[in-house]
Amino acid sequence: MFFKHNFPWIIWAIIILVLIGLPPNDFPSTSFLNIPHKDKIVHTGLFFIFAFLLARGFVLQNKFQFLIKFSLLSAFIISSCYGGLTELLQGPGSLFPLRSCDFFDFVFDSIGSLLGILLFIALKNKISKRGNPAILK
Repeated sequence: MFFKHNFPWIIWAIIILVLIGLPPNDFPSTSFLNIPHKDKIVHTGLFFIFAFLLARGFVLQNKFQFLIKFSLLSAFIISSCYGGLTELLQGPGSLFPLRSCDFFDFVFDSIGSLLGILLFIALKNKISKRGNPAILK
């Protein structure tokens, strides 16, 4: 049951890795969307989804009791650390040399992780009040 419930975040982690590895020129230019710091919004969104999927997978799995007991903290730590790792992989002389390592990208990865955990908590509380935990599955 561990893999069944954790498959979504594993796929999402691979998607994040692929996206951060793409050269900057591979992203389409969107002149109509001149949003300042849109890369920070993207980082926040990617890790928002990642942390949410981690928390969901950890809560639903039944193989590792530690992950059930500390699912939210574990999801936040893993998601934030993965954000840090992806930034290090973009540093000079690393796996993705055409990209650049940015401390503030890591900060926004962590903010996204926290927001994903907070959404999971809110949905879990709302669902538990209704008495329909099947929605999480």
